[in-house]
Amino acid sequence: MKTDPRYGYYPWWPEDGDDWLHPEDVELARQLIPSARIFRRDGEQGEFVLLEYGNQRLRVKRTLWQEVAWEGFEIGDWVEVLSRAKRNTPRTGVIREMVWDKNDRCIQYQILENTKPIPKYYSSEDLRHVEPTDAKLE
Repeated sequence: MKTDPRYGYYPWWPEDGDDWLHPEDVELARQLIPSARIFRRDGEQGEFVLLEYGNQRLRVKRTLWQEVAWEGFEIGDWVEVLSRAKRNTPRTGVIREMVWDKNDRCIQYQILENTKPIPKYYSSEDLRHVEPTDAKLE
């Protein structure tokens, strides 16, 4: 029975040093963990599970992480920011970051618009999937 993909984050560094990481991934893991970044766990490679954050990949042993419910969006997805009664400026862009908001207990998304990050983070309710057009790709 396939149980992946799953989503979660590492709010702390596990106490047992670096033994929970593939030796080739320690440096990258130290750059990404601990944080509120939402990783996608999808598959296994020997004794390691595979984690993805955008185009970055980590191999880790099963360790304590905080699993969260997937909301339907991934890093790299094209989205439209919805106005929601003028609370947001409508725009279109690509999801750049996915982080856990511990206060609101949901994933927050940062968007790239024309290759520039929008400082505001959005909830899944603020977003709608769109297909990129040639004009958006330029």
